[in-house]
Amino acid sequence: MAAPAQAADCTEDNVCLWSNSGHTGYLRDDYQSRDNWSIISYEYAGWRLYAGDGNPANVSSIDNWDPDTRVSVYYNSGFAGPCFKVAAYGAVTNMASITLSSGKTANDNMNSHNFTNNCNGTTYNF
Repeated sequence: MAAPAQAADCTEDNVCLWSNSGHTGYLRDDYQSRDNWSIISYEYAGWRLYAGDGNPANVSSIDNWDPDTRVSVYYNSGFAGPCFKVAAYGAVTNMASITLSSGKTANDNMNSHNFTNNCNGTTYNF
């Protein structure tokens, strides 16, 4: 399977987390699971990946460059709460298109990710 073409800044086996939809804005190219986005920053920027619900600098699009592992994305820190998955070599271009089981959209509201298939939510690749 070929790697996603839309985000040339991403590293193989990593997940890329973008502050804006369309894989634009601040970028975090990450190689490990993170249980709390509020304590990590985008590369070359002082902004945290999560600064409270609805903050426009929070993660809005995701690119999974891992060829064989889904990335589970959670509403709460500690890999808890409503969640969704991004397919291996999959992408979510606009997290506003995802409605969580709580009724909120995922855009600017998520707070942790895990390289596992543990989330019971839907798997996306769009």
